[in-house]
Amino acid sequence: MSRSSDDSISPKLRLAIDRKIASLLTAIEQEKVPDQLTDLAVQLQNALVEERRCKAKKQD
Repeated sequence: MSRSSDDSISPKLRLAIDRKIASLLTAIEQEKVPDQLTDLAVQLQNALVEERRCKAKKQD
């Protein structure tokens, strides 16, 4: 997915979402406990859904 499609999202919101996703990915990479890994994966999935919703909202 190219960044040009993300132009409708404010830079501040984009940065916040990117930081949240990066933080979750880092935590997932460092996690050793399966239950916690699953929880982090769900959080990442939710952050990605939030990102898609923001994109869809801006395209309306």
